[in-house]
Amino acid sequence: MDEPSLRGLIQRILLSVFVVALFAGSGGFYLLLRDRAMRQAEQEARILLGSAIAIRDYTNGHVVPLLTQLPAGSFHEESVPSYAAQTIFRSVTGMASAYTYREPALNPTSLNDSATPFDVDLIRRFRDDRALSEISGVYDTGTQKLFYLARPINIADAQCLACHSEPARAPAAMLAKYGRDHGFGWTLGETIGVQLLTVPMTQELSGTLELVGLLAGGLLLIFVICYFALTFSLETMVVRPLRLLTRAADAASHARGGDLPMPTTGVGEFHQLADAIERMRVSMTKALAALNHGKGEGDAAP
Repeated sequence: MDEPSLRGLIQRILLSVFVVALFAGSGGFYLLLRDRAMRQAEQEARILLGSAIAIRDYTNGHVVPLLTQLPAGSFHEESVPSYAAQTIFRSVTGMASAYTYREPALNPTSLNDSATPFDVDLIRRFRDDRALSEISGVYDTGTQKLFYLARPINIADAQCLACHSEPARAPAAMLAKYGRDHGFGWTLGETIGVQLLTVPMTQELSGTLELVGLLAGGLLLIFVICYFALTFSLETMVVRPLRLLTRAADAASHARGGDLPMPTTGVGEFHQLADAIERMRVSMTKALAALNHGKGEGDAAP
């Protein structure tokens, strides 16, 4: 098996360094940009969720007391904090449908708030871990990626049960609008749903991939330039002088090739080695000449 050449060894080392640098650089850059996009989306989601909660609190503290002064038996959706928050949020976001604020529930009063399989999984996680107060992450809808921020909806106020414990206690107008088959049977302390806010991330993640692609392209260009510059320099300053020295040393060891050229390029150590090989060649030539001269005199003696 042929021994690997110095040129091949250098090329393999350069390629190995490039591959490691490309994956480490691109991968690290992608993780940094993705983390930055996640933090921005989370900050935006918290601001929007805080706005929705503020609308709920305002409705509950200022609107509901006024509506309770209306004639008994009437029902107004505007008195429901979740309805007010979701309606105003949709008006604010307008055409940006990826920005959503929903309050899905397992047993909602309005079927518009029915939980999807993803919502059900969130609700169950909150039910299984009562200490869990928030869940966030990214999920793929199939058409886009959304950052979500979810918080549990717990029945902490017994007044809520006046309309949701059993149909007989609910206002007749509420039953006429939503029916008697859903939105009842809630209990105090129960987690009935989640406050779920989503922020689009498809464009941000696509931009992250584009930037990573540009970085990888830049690293590739830098590598190509450095590769040719380094291989040319090493070929001129190391490989060629070392090849000439190898030939000269081999020739000197066999007492031949007295006129083989020595390298004129390369680092100082190569010149020192060339001088040493030349001295060795001269010394060996003289020694062989003296040995041959001694044999000639011995053969000429009577």
